[in-house]
Amino acid sequence: MRCLRVLVAIVALTAAAANAQVSLNSVRVAAKDAETLAKFYSTAFGMKETNRLPTQSGPEVFLNFGATADAAKANTSPAVVIMQTKEGPGSDPVMHVIFTVRDAAATAAAAKAAGGTVAREAAQFGTSGIFIAFVVDPEGNRIELIQPAQR
Repeated sequence: MRCLRVLVAIVALTAAAANAQVSLNSVRVAAKDAETLAKFYSTAFGMKETNRLPTQSGPEVFLNFGATADAAKANTSPAVVIMQTKEGPGSDPVMHVIFTVRDAAATAAAAKAAGGTVAREAAQFGTSGIFIAFVVDPEGNRIELIQPAQR
């Protein structure tokens, strides 16, 4: 029985160690025109290009947050990777990018001004104090904007 407990403990520690080695690398967004969509994300959300890779279907553009391109490159947060495809974004409304924002209404307005559309105006989520808005980028990718409750 003692050997079984030791084996279970070893398996649990091994599984925990494996999970601790997993982290989010990036979020991939599909586009028929990656360069134009990257400009939208830059204008609407203040993201900067950190890398660009050529692919057979067009460029793959990496973006992250930062006041400058160098600051965005130094940002260790997961990147948004815009990948050019012939098909563009899928039609699944559940798959979407989620950004935490200071002001959901203002960010939705910035996305609209940059060429996106507002799918759902900012509204409070129940009585939580959290405000949520949904915007759609010019390629049709959905973006959820979450404004945390004020403390």
